[in-house]
Amino acid sequence: MRKALIVCGSSRMNGVTDTMCKAAADALESLGYVPVIAYAGDDMGHCRDCGLCEDGVCAIDDAMTPVYAEFSEADLLVLATPIHFSGPSSLIKTVIDRFQPYWYARDMPHPSRMMGLMCAGSDRPEFRHTAGVFRAFAAMLGMEWMGHLEVSGTDRTHEAGVAEAVAEFIRGKVASAARRRRGSPPL
Repeated sequence: MRKALIVCGSSRMNGVTDTMCKAAADALESLGYVPVIAYAGDDMGHCRDCGLCEDGVCAIDDAMTPVYAEFSEADLLVLATPIHFSGPSSLIKTVIDRFQPYWYARDMPHPSRMMGLMCAGSDRPEFRHTAGVFRAFAAMLGMEWMGHLEVSGTDRTHEAGVAEAVAEFIRGKVASAARRRRGSPPL
């Protein structure tokens, strides 16, 4: 059974980012994945750059510890974040930074593929900075970057249409990856 880890980078429960994560979990489950949603929060400390993780184990024992366990079993990673000042939330960036042990021990088990979900209140937000952070993280660990979904105008529209957009995005990206694995040309 394939497993997907979805990391929610918003502290606002039942907001747009949370809605995106739940919709991703539902879509992935319908595609045969076992989805797990992990919520980034204040109980996850910042990377101290102490270098003690060179053996592949973070020296900080906090709420990231179970995320590492889920990450090591997942086939797919989905990072979700609201856009704050044209960048990812501090919560999702803290999670990304805490994967420093995987920089040192790149042979540790981890997902082979990654995608991103982003939302912003503005009608014309800047998503490219966050997409760049996500792509760089995927490249650092050798994960296939599957792309990202951008949802704008949520200050005005709130969650309207978000779940459907996420489901369509997930289904399309997973189907495209399956075709590539079988050697079929993309549609």
